[in-house]
Amino acid sequence: MNFIFQIVYKILMLIASIFGLTYHEVNIIVYFIVIPGIFMYLLGRITNKKWLFAGFILIISFSLYIIPDFRYFSTYLFKQSVDFLNSFVFLGLNYIQASVVVCVILPILMLWALVRWNKHPQNKSKSS
Repeated sequence: MNFIFQIVYKILMLIASIFGLTYHEVNIIVYFIVIPGIFMYLLGRITNKKWLFAGFILIISFSLYIIPDFRYFSTYLFKQSVDFLNSFVFLGLNYIQASVVVCVILPILMLWALVRWNKHPQNKSKSS
């Protein structure tokens, strides 16, 4: 799991250096905006509720507007996320293991399920 953690960390650091952001900022953007945004988009397509993604964008835009210092906010939220991941010690997971499970494996599984569901939607109006 350390190998996967290091790969993700290096990718996020690369993105941070390309865009002139901190690691904390990129981490928050990816895990609290981009990934949930993808999920909301797919859920909107699956449920035929296109407003889900638009609503998500509106909420994120408003949130970003009212946050006076995104760098400070990102550092604070990142520290809260670290505390959350450290709480998985009760399952026998350390920070790195919990990070990989919660931030890599679960999002990949959820994305896989949503993409599969999107490709094969349930036919709710079966004709007899």
